[in-house]
Amino acid sequence: EPKPYFLYVGNAYPHKNLERLIEAFGSFKVSKFQSFKLILVGPDDYFYKKLKDKVQKTGLVDQVIFHGPATKEELADLYKNALALVFPSLMEGFGLPGVEAMVNGCPVLCSDIPVFHEIYGEAAVYFNPDDKNDIAKKMEEICYLVSEHDNKLEELREKGLKKVKKYSCQKLARETLAVYKSI
Repeated sequence: EPKPYFLYVGNAYPHKNLERLIEAFGSFKVSKFQSFKLILVGPDDYFYKKLKDKVQKTGLVDQVIFHGPATKEELADLYKNALALVFPSLMEGFGLPGVEAMVNGCPVLCSDIPVFHEIYGEAAVYFNPDDKNDIAKKMEEICYLVSEHDNKLEELREKGLKKVKKYSCQKLARETLAVYKSI
């Protein structure tokens, strides 16, 4: 995949807010980060086709890449090489792509919504999902951290790796067994 790039993983249902992400990326592209790409990973369904039309109209065809579905191996590689996962949802039940990103050492930029604060805590960078300028600003901040080899980016990765230990299968199994034993 082309580098450097931001990544989105998931479906393109309206509440995922991908149209605003495209708008934010379009304004971000006007900045000095012209070579940066946005890769969208998800099923080629009605909603992604609609999003492709928007990308066509905005003139970002060469910068926004529709990957389609990905295998586990491809997804892990995409996370490991991304500048950050961008997760602009207006609402979520949990937010598994952010946890997957953190497992793979990928920083997470996400909506400032309660569920993400609960799941990711201080291990993510938050933006207002209704404000394309704020989304673009946070993407730009990540780019500056990368270009300046800033330790804040490594700290963010470390916080993510520490945070996801909370969601490990082994920990869940131990806690479930403890509940059964207590009954």
